Amino acid sequence: MATQKLISVLLLQLLLVLLASDFSNGQKLKVGFYHKTCPNIEAIVAKTTQQYISRAPTLAAPLLRMHFHDCFVRGCDGSVLLNSTSSNSAEKDAFPNQSLRGFHVIDAVKSAVEKKCPGVVSCADILALVARDAVRMLHGSFWEVPTGRRDGRVSVNSEALRGLPAPSANITQLKATFASKGLSVKDLVVLSGGHTIGTSHCGPFSSRLYNFTGKGDTDPKLDKNYIAQLKIKCKPGDTKTLVEMDPGSFKSFDEDYYTLVTKRRGLFQSDSALLDDPETRAYVIQQATSHGATFLKDFGASMVNMGNIGVLTGNSGLSEAQLQLGFYAKNCPKAEKIVKDFVDEHIHNAPSVAAALIRMHFHDCFVRGCDASVLLNSTSSNQAEKVSPPNLTLRGFNFIDRIKTLLEAECPGVVSCADTIALAARDSIVATGGPFWKVPTGRRDGVISRSAEALANIPAPTSNFTTLQTRFGNLGLDLKDLVLLSGAHTIGISHCSSFSNRLYNFTGVGDQDPALDKQYAANLKANKCKSATDNTTIVEMDPGSHRTFDLSYYTLLLKRRGLFQSDAALTTSSTTLNYINQLLKGPLQNFYDEFATSMEKMGRINVKTGSAGEIRKQCAFVNS
Repeated sequence: MATQKLISVLLLQLLLVLLASDFSNGQKLKVGFYHKTCPNIEAIVAKTTQQYISRAPTLAAPLLRMHFHDCFVRGCDGSVLLNSTSSNSAEKDAFPNQSLRGFHVIDAVKSAVEKKCPGVVSCADILALVARDAVRMLHGSFWEVPTGRRDGRVSVNSEALRGLPAPSANITQLKATFASKGLSVKDLVVLSGGHTIGTSHCGPFSSRLYNFTGKGDTDPKLDKNYIAQLKIKCKPGDTKTLVEMDPGSFKSFDEDYYTLVTKRRGLFQSDSALLDDPETRAYVIQQATSHGATFLKDFGASMVNMGNIGVLTGNSGLSEAQLQLGFYAKNCPKAEKIVKDFVDEHIHNAPSVAAALIRMHFHDCFVRGCDASVLLNSTSSNQAEKVSPPNLTLRGFNFIDRIKTLLEAECPGVVSCADTIALAARDSIVATGGPFWKVPTGRRDGVISRSAEALANIPAPTSNFTTLQTRFGNLGLDLKDLVLLSGAHTIGISHCSSFSNRLYNFTGVGDQDPALDKQYAANLKANKCKSATDNTTIVEMDPGSHRTFDLSYYTLLLKRRGLFQSDAALTTSSTTLNYINQLLKGPLQNFYDEFATSMEKMGRINVKTGSAGEIRKQCAFVNS
């Protein structure tokens, strides 16, 4: 849910954009990273891995899969290895990961490495090396593994549910998921070749055998004779029996998988889907007919690409602790005053910019963390966050640029654009009568900005409670943060298009949202949004009080007069409803104090510090 109300039509399908590989930190990985600090690392990993694979070759596939599942959630940071705690359910316990095996192998390798090089080698690097060695030990590829990853400290169950491609995924979903990680269509079809080893329980594909469309039918894309064979192994409701993914060759890393796919014998829908796209189909046929002429080489290259996804390097992994109050006290002591003075001078002439700056900070932090990636312009080869549908109505870019110019004149190359946004958002709230809080600084600027990621991660104004809870939870924010940060809707405006479906066509039959007060809906239709196609008229989100930072937004929610579905959603949970009532019963200062705490918490999301990222000279461009 946006923290300002200028939001245009939101497309809810992920953009299918082929993006360049993610080297925001991956560029700092290098082969032989531990040459001086742990010179025997690869030999130790290989020896320990061999001890397990020689006794149980079927462990190779789960170890490869574990690396894949790690990289597709928060990047290759070892977060899949973290256990749940009393206050957090980790990735390891997410449904897609409940059948992962081999954690004991990683633990054994880590123990062996720690004996020789204590505190030096990350779990993320060990996982990448073990996956490579496991493949090699089944006569597969060997590739040089760039190392230097650091371990993440956050592991969230719901992120695995959202980030991992399902075995039932179609080609559109697969391409979108891989593209959002910076992987190409070729990487998609090559990495799918990892299914040449390993097994699966019947559950992930049983619908293809017994109830594909809900009518007791089979999947027409699955070979009939193969279906008959599978039904002998997998009876209805069977969730325990294991089936070889590459029958007769599931312990050998070869090209047989592609031959099976051409025969319509890929076990999963995601396997069959490779025949539904010209590029992936061509590669499948090429490998099947050439006996895998390039497969092993291609697989190594794509594994390196995957191993670069969202890696933490340098001082990352400890970034939260490195933000600090007064970060610029010595190298740019006037930084915060420069930002405040500019905001104070200009916000009274355009008070609606205050809500725009809060919303900009929110949209920035929800995509790649608070790294000012929302400020970057698109290039000839990349569509940036700024042009993603949720951000098309963002305002205030020029405001931030002007502040940045003043900061550069005072302290060239010192203050980041990410800190500039965080400070300007705080000061704009103060300028509208809201709370002041101390903003920890020290963020650095990201160098990657992707339209598809903004679309996938920014909560839409049409979000229901479950979606909101998931999006906030993914970033370490709780339900109290959700309610408090939504309170920023007490200032600002929105175009009619962001909520017109609630007035004119809520379920597609020309009806109105029953969760919206009828009198309020009638007023909006008569005086503001006079047609379902109006995308220019502006409406106050907190009528009569939209320039004052106060509690009236919450009062409107209880009257069923929240403008967005995401506003109304806050009253559908007893937990969030209780928070709202508590805020309304307490003094305004309580809201101010708690809002400030949630804003400070949001401002720490996945920040870059130390040597990560850069300090941009101009906020719209990465440094040349």
